[in-house]
Amino acid sequence: MPSLREQFQPIFYPRAVAVLGASRHPLKFGFNYLRALKEFGFPGRLYPVNPELDEVLGYKVYPSLAAVPGPVDLACVSVPARAVPAALKECLQKGVPGAQVLSAGFGEEGEAGQRLEDEVAAIAGRGIRVIGPNCFGVYSPAAGITLMPGSEFSREPGPVGFFSQSGGGSCDLAYMARGRGLDFSVLVSYGNGCDLEAVELLDYFREDPNTKVVGAYLEGVRDGRAFFQALKRCAREKPVVIYKGGLTETGAAGTLSHTGSLAGSLSAWTAAIRQAGAITAAGLPDLVECLMACLCLPEFTGMSLGIMAGGGARNVEALDAAGHFGFQVPAVGSETAAAIRPLLPPAGGRAGNPTDLANPVLAPGAIGPIMEALAREPAVEALLLYQAIFYMQKEVRRFRPADAAAPALKLDYHLALAEIAKKIRAQTGKPLLLVLPDVASDPDHLEMEAGRREARRHYTQNGIPCFDHAENALSVLARVAARNRRAAKRP
Repeated sequence: MPSLREQFQPIFYPRAVAVLGASRHPLKFGFNYLRALKEFGFPGRLYPVNPELDEVLGYKVYPSLAAVPGPVDLACVSVPARAVPAALKECLQKGVPGAQVLSAGFGEEGEAGQRLEDEVAAIAGRGIRVIGPNCFGVYSPAAGITLMPGSEFSREPGPVGFFSQSGGGSCDLAYMARGRGLDFSVLVSYGNGCDLEAVELLDYFREDPNTKVVGAYLEGVRDGRAFFQALKRCAREKPVVIYKGGLTETGAAGTLSHTGSLAGSLSAWTAAIRQAGAITAAGLPDLVECLMACLCLPEFTGMSLGIMAGGGARNVEALDAAGHFGFQVPAVGSETAAAIRPLLPPAGGRAGNPTDLANPVLAPGAIGPIMEALAREPAVEALLLYQAIFYMQKEVRRFRPADAAAPALKLDYHLALAEIAKKIRAQTGKPLLLVLPDVASDPDHLEMEAGRREARRHYTQNGIPCFDHAENALSVLARVAARNRRAAKRP
């Protein structure tokens, strides 16, 4: 029997895709999926199928799947729910190894829909793998395929494997990931999961050499025991982050109507995920930040910090977050304090741990030696630095000519700071976490916010995780460090 990687190769990396239910109507899935693949630059053969059309978006349309010349690796099924079984039988006759069913109207609609979904599952058992129904399908940048709303997703393949029962959630996560240095090996929106579902996807990503970390949004699973064993297998080899939806009474009602999933209890899911060695996430933004930290800090296990921030409120905020999540902020020796003091502004600064920088942003020539001094402290295991880029960008705008373009990001500053952080980490093993406070809220400040986000992308691409607030940063760091400690203890 072929391995999972061999089974899924033509589905996740197809060379020929047929779109059953292709349409010219701009509101139809069969039009939007075809357009997404065209705009994304799918390099393979694309075959629209609809007996009532002859051309769509410049592509020849075929009257049936049987009329398509040559083999098809992946079929995208976008026809009314009642026509899906017949479409899948066409795929079986053609020898198509996999299909993604975008159509809704199955188990999430009640008993009649469930009977239709059971029929789809029975057809899948005859020799075709089915993703869905009620899904957005596969995003595989290396293969040049994307989700229906994903024509602007990153075209760069990367180390993150992700699967989700929500198509919209998949899109949200892909866009959130793009500005945090996260790219994907494969992302799968699998909806109701009547055939391909969480257990096999965990095993696939565990085997996949292109995937280094795994994330998932789940509403429910068919077989809890099998899921737990698959999660345990995967988490033994790679970091896995799970966001489980529907863990309140009202949320559970939502999952039932969304994908027909029975959600389970908060305590049972939290315990199972932790026992399996995975990380729990509290929402999609939290999931993205956990994946970012897993990639940036693959071996970090510490629980003590050296903190640097400009202003009393930021330092107190960081101290409160450290206490909340169990981090130590050890006092520094007199030699360290003496080394830091001359680098601070003459008024308002404080040398120690935390170090009050007295300014929202300091030049790398000053902040670098402060970071080095704190990193030399034996009890400090990681550095946490606030950089209020909003104020830097604001000053740049203030002094530019009235008719000049928006202020460019001071990239030289960030390049220098990133190089200092990488040097310290190489010498001491102590990483830097950045807090880039989310300050801008007025439309007049959007250009400053764009600068902050550009800086964040630069830092994360250089292995430096960035967060909007200390609370986010240390919540994520605590969970990732705990996961890494458990992994280090395994034989």
